[in-house]
Amino acid sequence: MIVPCYRAGKFLPRFVAALKAQDFTGRWEAVFVDDGDPEGESAYACVDDSRFRVVRRPHAGVSAARNAGLAATSGEIVLFADPDDEPGPSWMTHLVRGLDGVDLAWAGCTVHEGGAVRRLVPEDVGAVYRGEAVRRRAWRAVFGYRLRDVLRWWTPQRLWRGCRRELGSACWRAFRRSVLGDLRFDESLALYEDAVFVSAYAARAGSMRILGDADYVYFIRFTGGMSVGNREHKAAAKFALRDARQRLDPARRFWRGTFWLSAAEVAREAGLGAAWRYLTGGKL
Repeated sequence: MIVPCYRAGKFLPRFVAALKAQDFTGRWEAVFVDDGDPEGESAYACVDDSRFRVVRRPHAGVSAARNAGLAATSGEIVLFADPDDEPGPSWMTHLVRGLDGVDLAWAGCTVHEGGAVRRLVPEDVGAVYRGEAVRRRAWRAVFGYRLRDVLRWWTPQRLWRGCRRELGSACWRAFRRSVLGDLRFDESLALYEDAVFVSAYAARAGSMRILGDADYVYFIRFTGGMSVGNREHKAAAKFALRDARQRLDPARRFWRGTFWLSAAEVAREAGLGAAWRYLTGGKL
């Protein structure tokens, strides 16, 4: 398990207690990646279990921290968690068992955002997808809408529900290192790095099982990258998401209409030249 940490001191005691309460009976370890935390080593005093390690590195962001965690571990099953979230006692067991016989375990979670609580659970719990069906299912979950859906549902809230969108986080999914290979988080991104990583992995996976609630509570906080991203970050994320969509759906069967919508958003954030490069497959 890989836990990227930066200014996480106030959350770590609760998070560490949650890991110690896991009911998984197999062997496991948690690598806490101290991403140049200005709070210093004292913030990690509670990381005191023999199954825990702290890896320290200069500050470079959450993607670099997760990549450092991947480099520091060798287990076949890879899990990710964020220290300001709350994994329940069965989180690890749920994901590890769900990965049995498949390349990707895909679950739901409970989301806390601004005082509101949402339980996001896939509608097709128990389903197993193989081959091309994995990419179609992952595309719907991560990207989730076409141009006709935008016209049909009108508001973002209705669009989310109507298209059965799911959050693209890596924290309630389980991955295999043998499938992961050289895939890593894009360290140049300040937004949507999870969605890009998860969709890129799904493009490699030969099979996927859909699970119920992973017993994981995810907190969307005001200080997160999505709240502070500037125009440059947003444009860069659009290009990365374009390439992620392309990997899952090279023929653009599902996203041809939203391709043009995204190009319009790139034009707004970074100008017409950037929009043209977006449309023609170029780089930002």
